Amino acid sequence: MSAKYFCANCGSIVEQGIKFCANCGTAVNAQQPPQQQAAPAAPAYTPAQPYTPTQTVNVNVGYAPGAAVSPHNRTVTLLLCIFLGYIGIHKFYVGKTGEGIAYLLLSWTGIPAFIAFIEIFVIAAGSFKDDRNLPVLTW
Repeated sequence: MSAKYFCANCGSIVEQGIKFCANCGTAVNAQQPPQQQAAPAAPAYTPAQPYTPTQTVNVNVGYAPGAAVSPHNRTVTLLLCIFLGYIGIHKFYVGKTGEGIAYLLLSWTGIPAFIAFIEIFVIAAGSFKDDRNLPVLTW
């Protein structure tokens, strides 16, 4: 069996002892085939804990599982804030009576209505807290 080489011009395989390439017709110099390249290195990053679909995700980000949560309902708080937030009814519901009275006394200025509009988003995001400083999270 004869050794095989590559043509320097076109790269086709040429057997040993052939003077001209059969593919392109150029004179062949004895050229060894290129060495096999090593396999690419493994990526440097390897995840510490691969994701598995059985893992649970804590939707209450920032609150540890089993942490104390307000007994008040977030849906009720949100609806009260949307419809009666300008007079502070949602504040009375979660036990913040002093703030509710302040909303009632200042309702003619429109300031409580503006604050209640912002609190709609705070309640929906789960950052609203009751009188005991517990987050109102339960829908």
